[in-house]
Amino acid sequence: MKTRKRSVALAASLLVVLLAFGLLVGCSAQTTGSTSSSQVLAAVGESADAASTQPAEPVATGSAYASAWKPREGYTLKQVVAMSRHNLRAPQAKDMEALSKVTPHEWVKWSSNGSELTVKGGVAETIMGEFFRKWLEGEKLIPENYIPADGEVRFYANPRQRTLATTQFFSSGMLPVANVDIEYHGEYDTRDATFMPRFGYVSDGYTDAATKEIATQDGNAGLADIDKDLQESYDLIEQVLDYQNSPAYKAGEAKDLKVGDAGYEIKLGEEPAVSGSFKDSNKLSDALTLQYYEAEDLADASFGMELTYDQWKQIAAAKNAYGDRRYNSKLVGVDCARLLVKEISDELGRDGRRFSFLCGHDSNQSSLLHALGVTDYDLPDTIETKTPIGGKILFEVWENAAGEKFCNVRYVYATSDQVRNLVLLSLDKAPASYDLDFAGLTRNADGLFALADVQKLLTDTAAAYDQLPTDYPEQTELAPAA
Repeated sequence: MKTRKRSVALAASLLVVLLAFGLLVGCSAQTTGSTSSSQVLAAVGESADAASTQPAEPVATGSAYASAWKPREGYTLKQVVAMSRHNLRAPQAKDMEALSKVTPHEWVKWSSNGSELTVKGGVAETIMGEFFRKWLEGEKLIPENYIPADGEVRFYANPRQRTLATTQFFSSGMLPVANVDIEYHGEYDTRDATFMPRFGYVSDGYTDAATKEIATQDGNAGLADIDKDLQESYDLIEQVLDYQNSPAYKAGEAKDLKVGDAGYEIKLGEEPAVSGSFKDSNKLSDALTLQYYEAEDLADASFGMELTYDQWKQIAAAKNAYGDRRYNSKLVGVDCARLLVKEISDELGRDGRRFSFLCGHDSNQSSLLHALGVTDYDLPDTIETKTPIGGKILFEVWENAAGEKFCNVRYVYATSDQVRNLVLLSLDKAPASYDLDFAGLTRNADGLFALADVQKLLTDTAAAYDQLPTDYPEQTELAPAA
């Protein structure tokens, strides 16, 4: 497998799009691959704030999270490894035609082709990159106008447009004068094996054990219970879409969304396959959630209905549950996230590395966290409570005065309000931060894990994949490690 790198110059078209977006809101600016877009973003943020017609929402302001970004007394930040989800995209290209048939209404006009990062997604990611610059400069991990030496930073993305573009925009915001390379493996618009959360080992015994684990999580009595709490979400999605009056429903191509008909299938070399209303609702929920972020007016996002914040959370619940519950098993996570676990294990604590940015998908984040045994969590101040758009899992290495090393693991994300309104972030108006916990790991009095414990969790998780043929030996074929 070949390794390729893209420089800022190779992604110049993305920056042209950002400039065009600035012009749309009345900005007059010149940009290059090595110039920060602060002036463009400031005008965008002011325009979005002025135009917003959002109803009252129980969303904390950025100042509520400022304390999470203050320096840790007695500790020095030594390294950050970020596993990011791509930012705002248009609905999946393969679903676009079907989406046009499930409602008599018209979807918003997307600023990109199906599956690709939108202009708003690029701006949002640049804002986040600029926040990271301010944070890391404040922690003295990087100097102002940092130009890294070889090996000090790594930007690595799945070779899809939305992940490469997300990485490009983030790096431009974080290191505006550095002209960093974006690493990807294989041909453009394919999938890198590291970012494929697919089964690498399957046997009859493994399939039975993994399926049972999925089917009995959260007190479920079987697979039919996997979406048992989602009927209100299904009903609201149908109501917003005017589903029963859609061309697809009238032609018999679309069926009523009902809980209890979900299936779950495991196949070698493929992602977990889910069927029934649970799968169908995910596509509809995903498209509406993306439209919630993209539409300037929330009434347009819901085709004229006035929805509360809690109702938007209810719409997103189907998508949240689908993305999370497909991998809600230690066995499934260990199998599907094996290469990503190894990649992060290799990065964490690497000599000379200050910052690593790996960009993939929500399925990568979900499979990774379940593989590591994350305790259940629901993120506040976002309608996407598990893996919000543009969210990042951070592995941070901290050192105390005695030279002992510790690690914090947290989920960092823009709140729903910050994404919708392109709020400019700062250390005083910060993105959300949520500490993640894992079975068997204990934080010290300062809220940190021992670095050695986190590294052992990663190596043990990687080793658990190699152990599968011994534990479930009916089939003894392991997929290649790379």
